[in-house]
Amino acid sequence: MYTVTKDSLIIEVLENAPQTAPFFNAIGMHCLTCVLATDETIEQACAAHGFDVDDFITQVNAFLEQQEAQNS
Repeated sequence: MYTVTKDSLIIEVLENAPQTAPFFNAIGMHCLTCVLATDETIEQACAAHGFDVDDFITQVNAFLEQQEAQNS
């Protein structure tokens, strides 16, 4: 299973788990294809958008785990 960390780049997450895009949009990260997505970590993006990085990572990883369990 792919796991998101604070150090994951936005583009890496979207390439490995494109189904997570709504999580980014929900906290105001609407430019997922902009140049910052290629160099910005999840931690940096959450800080820029005023969202708790640990909460975001927990939500995204729980979603990914649930999807994997459904597909097993």
